[in-house]
Amino acid sequence: MGEDNELKKRILVVDDEEIVRYSLKNILAARGYEVDDVPSAERALELFREKTYHLVLTDLVLEGMGGLELLENVKVISPRTLVIVITGYGSLKTAIRALRLGVYDYLLKPCEEEELVLRVKRALEMQNFGMEQQRLQELSAIAKTAVTLSDRINTPLSIILGNIEMLQLKDGVGTRPDVRETLRLMEEQVFVIKRVMEKLANLTIAHTKKYPALMGCEIIDLAREDSHGGGQEHPDR
Repeated sequence: MGEDNELKKRILVVDDEEIVRYSLKNILAARGYEVDDVPSAERALELFREKTYHLVLTDLVLEGMGGLELLENVKVISPRTLVIVITGYGSLKTAIRALRLGVYDYLLKPCEEEELVLRVKRALEMQNFGMEQQRLQELSAIAKTAVTLSDRINTPLSIILGNIEMLQLKDGVGTRPDVRETLRLMEEQVFVIKRVMEKLANLTIAHTKKYPALMGCEIIDLAREDSHGGGQEHPDR
C-alpha cells in the first residue's frame, strides 16, 4: 500500500482500450491511489467538472479528441494536474510536441509495471515539492509585508504613547481619576497592538516550517492572549 499522502492522490486513466484501463487501474489502486478510468478525452473533461485529479495517464491516440488536445485542455482547467502520456505510437516529433505542451512524462507501451509505478510516484513527489515551494513563497511574501507594516505602525504608536505620557504628567489632567483611567486603557491597548505587530514581524518562513500550527494563524489569534489580562505589564519597561 502507498503512504498516507499517496492514499489521497487521485489519478485519471484515459484509454480507449478497456483491458489497458483495467490493467493500469488495478496496478495503481493496489498502490493505494484513488483511480478513475474513462475511454475518451471528452469523458475525461466531463469528470474534471466534478472533481480534481492530481495526475492524468492518457493514451495519445483516442477516438475523437486526441491525447495532446486533452493535455492542452487539462492545463487550462487544472494547471497543477500533471499529465503522463502512455502510447504505443511513439515518435520523436510527438514526444517533443507533448513536452512543449507541458506533459510531465512520456512512456511507450508496453510499459513495465514497476517502471510505471516509479514514474507515477516520482511525478506526484515533484508535484508536492512544487506546491510546497509555492506555499513557502507565499509565506515569505506575508512575512515581508508584516515587517513593513510593523515598522510603519510602530512610529505613530510611539507618538501616541509619548502624548499619553505627556497628558499623564500634565497638571489638572493626569490627576483626574476618569481621565487617568482612560489614558491607562489607551496605553494598554497601544502595547497590545505593538505586541501583535512584533509577532507578525517574527512570522518568518523558518518559524512556519518549525511550528506548523502558525501557518493558519490569523491576527485575532495572535492578539487573543494579550486581550485577556496580558496587557498589565509593558514589555519595554
